[in-house]
Amino acid sequence: MRKYLIFSILFTALVSVACEKTIKYEYDLNDGKMTILGQLSTADTTHSIFLSMSYPDRIDSLPGATVECFVNGARTLAKAVPAGYREETDWMTGETSLVPNRFPYTEYKFETIFKPGDKVRIEAKKGQMDAWTEMTVPQPCAIISVDTVTVIKNSGDFQDYEQEYVEFTIRLKDVIGEDSFFSMNPSITRLITLSSERREAFEKTKKGPYSLRYDTFHDLILEDGYSSGIGDLFEDLMPVNYTRCFSDKMFKDSEAKVKIYVPTYRFNYYIGDYSYIASKIEVDNTVRVSVNSFDRDFYNYLRAINNMQCYGYEVSPIIEPTMLPSNVTGGMGIVSVASESGIDITFPTEVYHW
Repeated sequence: MRKYLIFSILFTALVSVACEKTIKYEYDLNDGKMTILGQLSTADTTHSIFLSMSYPDRIDSLPGATVECFVNGARTLAKAVPAGYREETDWMTGETSLVPNRFPYTEYKFETIFKPGDKVRIEAKKGQMDAWTEMTVPQPCAIISVDTVTVIKNSGDFQDYEQEYVEFTIRLKDVIGEDSFFSMNPSITRLITLSSERREAFEKTKKGPYSLRYDTFHDLILEDGYSSGIGDLFEDLMPVNYTRCFSDKMFKDSEAKVKIYVPTYRFNYYIGDYSYIASKIEVDNTVRVSVNSFDRDFYNYLRAINNMQCYGYEVSPIIEPTMLPSNVTGGMGIVSVASESGIDITFPTEVYHW
């Protein structure tokens, strides 16, 4: 009976294959869709929306469109950055300038304040094209505390190579009664004070904030009973969490600990030519540990991006998700508004003498 059953299944499969008809897929190279991308945040007052036209064989910029943002029905009109340019912020000085745009999109900027619970709608129109997306700004999680300690751990592919790290242990409190999704975003700001015995005055220079690269030697959520990410991998299909995103499934309506590791050399400041103009330099490092909360659509988008990175952008069709999720109607793309929670940690002043 068992052999007969297996034979029946195989026969059915073969017949099904034999009956399949190959259909040639033809597409119009000029048939494009408006694409809207934007990662907005409650921590910012100036925001950017990026528009482009996506075709089967290329992506083009999209100047001359109208982009509007509605917050609880109140309208704000976005202004396009001059064609062929984009705005770039210098991570050393914090100054913003226009630089030639090497990417196939057009940037539209607007100013507004987002708060948790706001209803946000982004609309983009050009000619007969009309695309839009709507979302609700999520509630932020609470950062209860951040503890730091300097540790030495094996780093990289060579297990005998030891690196000194600052270990950050962050205690989070989940939003009660909601499904929440997060990412970690530490940044550093430096205040540099230059003084000289040959001068009566001193100069202060502020550099940053700019992102701090960090490592994780454990699963991001440490209270799931596993010493690594294996507990999440079977469900999330993420061998490596490149996008540093996670959900509250392991600490629903309760608390959790997250550990991240920043190499200590990231806190060192290269003095360089300052030794010629100053007899003493004081460097103050302030690290902002922030957690961004966003909706499920953007979480699924980050998971898809992560999945593609894990497999070198050559994703097998049997591995899901193989396509990037979209929350745009009338076009494609992803727009999110994140709620940020953050704590600032100031490290002891480093003093250099000559």
